[in-house]
Amino acid sequence: MPVLESHGAPITIYVAPGLTSGTADLWWEVLDAIVEAGTPVTATIMGEKRTFECATSRDRKGAFLELSDWLTSEVSEEDQRQVLRGLAEQAGVDASAPNRQLLMDWTEVRRAASHPLVTIGAHTVHHCNLKRLEAGKALREMHRSRSLIEAELGEAPQHFAYPYGYEAAAGMRETHLAREAGFASAVTTRHGVLVSGHAAHLHALPRLSVNGRHQDLAAMRAMLSGATTLMTNGGRRLVTV
Repeated sequence: MPVLESHGAPITIYVAPGLTSGTADLWWEVLDAIVEAGTPVTATIMGEKRTFECATSRDRKGAFLELSDWLTSEVSEEDQRQVLRGLAEQAGVDASAPNRQLLMDWTEVRRAASHPLVTIGAHTVHHCNLKRLEAGKALREMHRSRSLIEAELGEAPQHFAYPYGYEAAAGMRETHLAREAGFASAVTTRHGVLVSGHAAHLHALPRLSVNGRHQDLAAMRAMLSGATTLMTNGGRRLVTV
């Protein structure tokens, strides 16, 4: 918090209660641990039983990419956790470890929420790809995330972030659902800066990824100037869904 305070910089932390409570998994971190274990992993893909070797760096990279695509495009959101945990059991990996090691628990979330520069937002319950869910289930993920966070913090979140946030995970339907769920705003992961036109698209806001990959202060200044927004989005300043 001292860095935030020194700059007077407000932040929003979007919380998925299932991840915080351990009823959902950081599947990409679990999958990474599975392939890094180095043992062969067997999965039935498109009706075919396949074994992925994970002995070499090249093997692991290929296995991760193919299994990741399978988990997010062919395995249903509802079945993803069970399937993932089956792979973890094969590799002798603790599927709950990434949650414990990488995520805040509710005590830490409450401590953060008490800071005047911190706003807590919602991020569904189970970090599901909403576009892959039937509309009623997607809406319940949004509603329940609000109610579970309110139960823990005493206040319902007003802002929402779509899990993944790219085109295959958040579209026009999801913006309507976020509005129906009562959120004042919602953010995607579409690359862009905010402009005045976003006042009419508060449930389809873009954002800039600050992940430390190939980024320095000059790159950040370029992104904040809006130049990369134009380059990424075919000259469009107003980026929505």
